Amino acid sequence: MTFSRKKLLLFISAVILMIAALAAVYAMEPGNTVQRFMPKCPFHQMTGMHCPGCGGTRAVHALLHGHPLKALRYNAILLPGAVCAGLVWRYPKLQTNKPFAYTVATVFILFFILRNIPCYPFSLLAPPSF
Repeated sequence: MTFSRKKLLLFISAVILMIAALAAVYAMEPGNTVQRFMPKCPFHQMTGMHCPGCGGTRAVHALLHGHPLKALRYNAILLPGAVCAGLVWRYPKLQTNKPFAYTVATVFILFFILRNIPCYPFSLLAPPSF
């Protein structure tokens, strides 16, 4: 795989931004009253419902600190979503593969619906409050 100079520069910039973002998430404790750096989910603030990404920052923080089960509790779709993103990045033809796209969309929509049902066991999919 060969990169043009422009694509290489874009790739290096993306890697640097990703490292900086991960360093910030690692250093800041999400939900800490002293450190309000971490943004709150605007969808949750407006509707009271949890979007598929709610708890994602706390999940990444937990993963970076070596707590995979805690990360799973904050956002159970984070790892499968990262795997799908990695597959699409590695195999760009998946972007136009309708069965793959429909499957991913269906899983995310079901996760969104199920994590907002306020009874056990579905309430386990919602991220815990601070």
